[in-house]
Amino acid sequence: MAKLIKVWDGTTWQEVGPALPNALTIDGTQTLTNKTISGASNTLTNIGNGSLTNSSITVNGSAVSLGGSVTIVTGPASTAVSSNVTLAANNKYFVDTTAARTLTLPASPTLGDEIQVFDGTGTAATYNITINSNSGKINGSVQNAILDVNGVGASLIYTGSTYGWRLG
Repeated sequence: MAKLIKVWDGTTWQEVGPALPNALTIDGTQTLTNKTISGASNTLTNIGNGSLTNSSITVNGSAVSLGGSVTIVTGPASTAVSSNVTLAANNKYFVDTTAARTLTLPASPTLGDEIQVFDGTGTAATYNITINSNSGKINGSVQNAILDVNGVGASLIYTGSTYGWRLG
């Protein structure tokens, strides 16, 4: 039996020939305009983001192209401290001041890194919290900071190598 192509002309199906083999293969590039492609075995490749209706998503107010990446920064982690430790950026530390503590700043901070330190037991006047600069700057000079007020809280923000950590 001959295989014919049927073409829809908007009103009726028309058979056109000549007779075709059992399988029809179309090679090369096909232009599709306002067409629907369905089926599990169909694959579209090399479609630029600009050709897509929704070529990006918005994350924290910024558009990110599909296939791109973005770093999502969540709120600071909270850590209870009852020994001398090296601090990590973007964390809150609640310090047990039943003994003096030394907290060492990160060796390689990045602009905008923030660290928050709190006297968790309210005895920093007796048992001070020393923030070791780790050879970096705090408020513009290489120095350690001493927190010696009961219930004190401090925020350190890294502003770059010229001023270092801003203690506030």
